[in-house]
Formats: sequence, structure tokens, C-alpha cells
Amino acid sequence: MTGAPASPDTSADDAPGADTGMGRGDAFKKPARNRDGNRKGYSRAATLAAIARDARLSRGYVLQVVLATALAQLGLLMNSPPVVIGAMLISPLLGPIMGFGFSIAVFDGRLLRRSLQTLAAGTVIAIAVGALLTAFSPMTDATPALLARVRPSLLDLLVAIFGGLAGAYAILKRSSATIVGVAIATALIPPLATVGWALVTGRYGSAGGALLLYITNTAAIAAMAALVARFNGFGADLSPRQTGIQTVGVIAALSVVAVPLVVSLSNIIREARANSVLRQDLADHAGDSAIIDSFAIDFGGQRPEVSTVVISPSFIPALEEKLARSARARLGPGVRTRVVQLRSGTAEAEDARRTATREAELHADSVHEGQQLRAALAAAYRLDSAAILIDVDRRQALVRLAATRPEDASADGTSVDLAPLRAAFSDWEITPALVRPEPEPQPSPSPAPVEGD
Repeated sequence: MTGAPASPDTSADDAPGADTGMGRGDAFKKPARNRDGNRKGYSRAATLAAIARDARLSRGYVLQVVLATALAQLGLLMNSPPVVIGAMLISPLLGPIMGFGFSIAVFDGRLLRRSLQTLAAGTVIAIAVGALLTAFSPMTDATPALLARVRPSLLDLLVAIFGGLAGAYAILKRSSATIVGVAIATALIPPLATVGWALVTGRYGSAGGALLLYITNTAAIAAMAALVARFNGFGADLSPRQTGIQTVGVIAALSVVAVPLVVSLSNIIREARANSVLRQDLADHAGDSAIIDSFAIDFGGQRPEVSTVVISPSFIPALEEKLARSARARLGPGVRTRVVQLRSGTAEAEDARRTATREAELHADSVHEGQQLRAALAAAYRLDSAAILIDVDRRQALVRLAATRPEDASADGTSVDLAPLRAAFSDWEITPALVRPEPEPQPSPSPAPVEGD
């Protein structure tokens, strides 16, 4: 007896026991029942078959990738979050990513290969569509929506982790509403559209950051899917036809998934440890009578910045210098420190404390805005970020343009349309300035020889 034919909407490869690694005869074995009489063996086989279908490279999948990327790219260029969310609702990449995760759980080499091929094809198509739309778009300026996707953060990683857990659970419970929520939460298509935009506009650093964000999100979702699958009984027993080569391939894929997660987690641990150690150093320098009202380290800029508010009965001499030495020892010579000291025990001090805390929050917001503005200006002018001078207190940005650059069409830098950036950062003053290089000193002529010498 041969295996049962696939259902009308299911190809032979997608029938239970095809890409799941089960033999065709295994599909006719009486499944094991749990205490409630549910046929869990059949349920797992059917789930794997459905996952294999969703991981298949098809015309519909390609069309969804193209449409989702087109919507995402237009939303990013227009800085329109609703349009970007609409693109994320389509989310065709979740299918092969879930197949990737479940193939690791059951050690299924065929499902792994299918998922990776589909995922790679979708990735390339999305980047190509994003680049094509950017090339023909009249708007190619760096919008805040684009800049938000050029650097992975702790929050992005946490969203991907919890999104992967929710997505795998939704597949097991067949909850389409949960899948929609996961599609909105986890950023997959928008970073790829950002990669295409960055490649066309020559912002290769931004392209690398957006691609790293996509890889980190993909790895986190796949790893969480594998974890949920193993926890729910999806194991190697569902793939009895696995070979040594398949096992090596699955282990290699698991290693690839682990690399970006390990890198991201190591950075998180380093930042958390630095925060804890420097806070303790500050407490030791300030003494037992002082209270650390607030303490924060900003790692988002080119150089880390440590800011704190300390309340004490009297002024603590050289506190900022001591904290600066500790910060340089922990974080390197480029770190900046900002210490505000307040005298305790008076109503004026309490008011001053609230004011200082509010000023510290506003200063942190201004620093963050300044970092975003520097990155946007550097991308617009295609300059190194060191050429952009930011004055946070005065909320001014100075773009230093080299006079020898032939692409600078005018001395005041008007070859770049600054209107979108000035609209996005309306309370900042943006000034392009031409910096002329100092003339090289001419060698002095050697004295004429004197007759008779």
C-alpha cells in the first residue's frame, strides 16, 4: 500500500510525512492518544505539514513579498507609520522563519533546506524591490522612520524574542489573530526595504545596520520557535529519515542562529554591568550621606555619556572628576560625564531636585535628537559623522563641507534639500558651512651661492 494522496490544496511534498521526515507508511499508523483521547501524534504531523506548506517558495509568496516591500518602502520614504504597519500585516517571511525554527526542533534537513531557500529568496527579492522603488522615487531623504531601522537595540531583540514565542504558540493553536499581532510587532520587511534604500543612496553603514537588525530578528524568532516546538513534543522522533549530513546541517544552522543572538546579548550584558559598576563607584565617591537620585548611561551615540543627579547635605568636591576617571577606566577614554549636585534638607533643594531631574530628562532627549540629526545629515551629505558638529544646548547643527569636493554644487551646501530634515527637526538650526583647506606652505628658495666660497 502506498501513502494516501494529498488533499486537493496540498501537494504531495506537503502531505504529512513528506517534509516532516515521516515515512509514508507512518501516516497510517494509529496515533498515540493522550489522557483526553486526542490524537497528538497526528496533530504534530499535521502541524508540520502545514508549516512545510507555508515555507514553500511559490508565486503567491513572491507576490506577497513584492507587495509588502512596496508598501513598506513607500511608508518609510513618506515617514508614515500606518503604511508601514499595513506592510507588516502581510508578513510573508514568517512562514519560512517558522519552518526554519521547527526544522531545528525536529532535526528535519529537508524542511530546513526548503525554509532557508524560501527565506533567502524572499530576502533578496525584498532588498531588490526596496532598491528599485528608491531609485525611481523623487523622495530619497533619510526620514525618522528609516533611521529607526538602521541600528538594532535591546528593545528590538526583546520584541523579536517574545514575537517568536507568540508566533510559534499561535501556529500550534491555529490562532490567526495572534499571528496578525506577531506580524505587526516583529520587524522583518521594513529593515529589508531600508537595506535597499541605503544601498541605492550610498549609505552602506546604514545598510549594514538594517541588515543586522533583520538577521537578529530572524534568528530570535527562529530560535524561539524551535524552543516552543521542543517544549510541545516536537522532537527528532518525528524525523526518522534524518541522515548524518542532515544532522550536521541542522547543527550548523542552529549555530548561525545563535551568533547574532550571542553578540546582542553580550552587548546587553556589557552595558548592564557597566551601569551597575559605575553606579557603585559613584556611591563610593559620594559617601553614605549622599543619595543618587538618578543615574543613566547612554550608549547610543558615538561616545558613551554618563549622567547623574546626586543629593547630599553639602557639596562634594571633585565628584565629577572622580566619576570621570572611573568611567574612563570602565568604558574607555572617549566617555563623557555630567554630574548635577543638589543640597538636601530644604524645600528649595526639593524644587531644585525636581528641576534638575526634568532638565536631565530634557538633556537626554536633546542628546538623542542630536544623534539622530547627525546621522541624518551625514547620510544626506554622504559625510563621516565627525564632519557634523552638534551643539545640544543651543540646538544647532553645523555641516562642515570640504571646498575641494566637486560634488558640492554651491558654497552654502544648497545642493542637498534640507527641507524634510528641517521639518522633522523644526526646533534645530541646521547650517551648512564650507571649510576651505589651509594652503600648503611653499618652500623658501635656497640662498644663491656666494662667489669665492
